Amino acid sequence: MTSIIYQAKAGDGFKKQGLKRTNSFFNTPQEAVSEALALKEQMDTTYDNKIEWDYNGKITGSYAKMNFLRGYLGGDRKTKPFYLQIVSLESNEKVSKGSPIEAKKLNTYEKKVIKKVINLFK
Repeated sequence: MTSIIYQAKAGDGFKKQGLKRTNSFFNTPQEAVSEALALKEQMDTTYDNKIEWDYNGKITGSYAKMNFLRGYLGGDRKTKPFYLQIVSLESNEKVSKGSPIEAKKLNTYEKKVIKKVINLFK
């Protein structure tokens, strides 16, 4: 039996590498969004909150690979952006699913992004 699982990923535009927890698969998109925002919080801490996030930007991609938030270091849009992404995968029963790490603080913009992304998955 196959089911859909979700994974949160974040892209570091400065180091040009992706971030994700190993074997972090979730049953619902809500859990994946929560995990992605926790990764965002870690990036903000790493870069001393100098990443300007575009909360009004478009959500791009498909349900299989959805980019839902972009940020730019120092607000410079000419640089490679930071991003948050949810990847949907079909899985078999052998994949272990974990619990997401939670962001410590959510601002109103992040809460709106959560609602927007979850509505797209419905």
